[in-house]
Amino acid sequence: MKQALQHFILPLLLLTGYCANAQVKFSASISSPEIGRDEYVQLKLTVENADEVQQIVPPNLKDFIIISGPNQESGMAMINGAVKKYVGLSFILKPKATGNFIIAGALAKADAGDYKANSVKIKVTAQATGNNQGANVFLSPFSGMDPFTDPVPQSTFNDYILRQGENPADKIKKNMFVRVEADKKSAYVGEPVVATYKLYTRLKSESNMTKNPSFNGFSVLDMQQPLNMTYHTEKIEGREYNVYIVRKVQLYPLLTGNLELGIAEIENNVQFIKAEYASRQPDFMNDMFRDFADATIPPEGVEIQKVTLQSKPLTILVKPLPGAARPAGFKGAVGNFSIETKVEKNNFTTDDDGKMAVIIAGEGNLQMINAPEIAWPQGIEGFDPKATDDLYKGTIPVSGRKIFEFPFTVAKPGTYTLPSVELSFFDLKEGKYKTVRSNPVDITVTKGTGKPKMLISEANQRSKKNFLARFFSNRLRVVSLIAVLIIIGLIVWLKRDTKKENQEREAIPATEKKDETEMMAGDVLPEQVNPLAITEECLLREDAKLFYSHLNQELKTYLANKLSLGAEEINRKNIAGQLDAKGISIETAKELQTLLDEIEWQLYTPFADKEKMKGIYEKANSLVQLINTYRS
Repeated sequence: MKQALQHFILPLLLLTGYCANAQVKFSASISSPEIGRDEYVQLKLTVENADEVQQIVPPNLKDFIIISGPNQESGMAMINGAVKKYVGLSFILKPKATGNFIIAGALAKADAGDYKANSVKIKVTAQATGNNQGANVFLSPFSGMDPFTDPVPQSTFNDYILRQGENPADKIKKNMFVRVEADKKSAYVGEPVVATYKLYTRLKSESNMTKNPSFNGFSVLDMQQPLNMTYHTEKIEGREYNVYIVRKVQLYPLLTGNLELGIAEIENNVQFIKAEYASRQPDFMNDMFRDFADATIPPEGVEIQKVTLQSKPLTILVKPLPGAARPAGFKGAVGNFSIETKVEKNNFTTDDDGKMAVIIAGEGNLQMINAPEIAWPQGIEGFDPKATDDLYKGTIPVSGRKIFEFPFTVAKPGTYTLPSVELSFFDLKEGKYKTVRSNPVDITVTKGTGKPKMLISEANQRSKKNFLARFFSNRLRVVSLIAVLIIIGLIVWLKRDTKKENQEREAIPATEKKDETEMMAGDVLPEQVNPLAITEECLLREDAKLFYSHLNQELKTYLANKLSLGAEEINRKNIAGQLDAKGISIETAKELQTLLDEIEWQLYTPFADKEKMKGIYEKANSLVQLINTYRS
């Protein structure tokens, strides 16, 4: 009864949430759910799809020290051909103590509506975790250095010494600045532009970014950042500076004209030592790597200046692609690509759904390529595709592949030829348009039993979801009210059934009650309830795609219940920790991790492997039985 109630309520809540978030979306995210006491975490508050954002009200951050923020960011991104705007705030936080913390949902006003973001959980441990690289904290190597580690080699400048009559503001202006550089000043639409924001300094300071640059008119990809804030030296107008990369991005222009790279803002606490005190330290000039806190300079000998530096805006001229010799089927792909077509199976019956994958590989603006048009032969009905990105963002331009999976059905038996698919693109290196084509694919369809299909295609499911979204888009309050009333009614019904079960149990003889109690004490026996029941049905039907999807979901649900973890806490680290806490052997934990990796691999490949289904199910079932032998 309880299981049936859960299966009914969950889709209802998901439907209500889907309708609520169909347009403007306000969300909160953190760079890592677990950090050490002396590490940093980045909190991002992002409003998507809003025409106008009037206000973002941050949550209470009383348990954290705000190292940086609020940092403002705005821009546009292209997802499956649709350009979407986003506006956000970010904070760099350092915890005040260890423990488990919840940052409540922030509030926002956008398009004359009120929105609340999700809350986020952070676990702070006494030991360092190494999870704060994503926090994007910029710290000078002059602060907080470990005296037991080898110093980083650094150019030695004495500009930090403040002599009598010198103006600190003038010294900062001369010895410290921020600039943005681009690898090109002119580009075609779709051609990558690499922008690098740098801090140049000859002074000692603690610095952090307070405003991220905006990139309106570009699709933005952040380049992979180094694990530590290393630096190099550069000469500007004959003077040498230590240079730190603040942010490096790969930009793909979406529009023609003069597009401006936004301004980065960096706040600095610059530390000067007065000349009369520096001269008292005979070894100080040879010890450039010692923190000011460790130097024997009295407080009156140190002067700290707080200054905010901004980069100057940089304009990129974006040119339209050549109009001459442009193919009729050209849709904006820029780079160098190949195209390939595959089918899941070449022989099947009219009872089955077919699947064809179009794989586009190469380098260029892959993230902006949309699904190609398929000229389906008569007798074949095609549906909207599912797109999967497999990109490596560390190369310039982006390389990898994009996969479009088209489901289709065939009404009559026979032999069919799925036509070749073509892609036209502009090759930047050769400066001309090219068109590549895949090979046609033959399939043979035999007559089926004529029974109605057990499962509708994914495309039909998406089509129905889109219909429901349109139907309920202006009736959200009505849907929410109905959902609440139904849930209340089901809860009352469940309580009534529970009361009836308790009354029946009281009527059971004492000996039977004892047997029942002993059975309950040992938890539900494995043979009574199979946590992989839906997966087993898919195995019998030989439905590989749904098999791996349900196995992934059911296995994680089982682990969440067995290990007392929330759905959002199911990850490698938490699973391993809970298994160890329950005394489950390391060998079993390793086998479980290997199994989860194999399932995820099957989920993210274009076509699931049918041959492995039975072996993977048996492995999952045996691990479930083994874990069940351990008491919670």
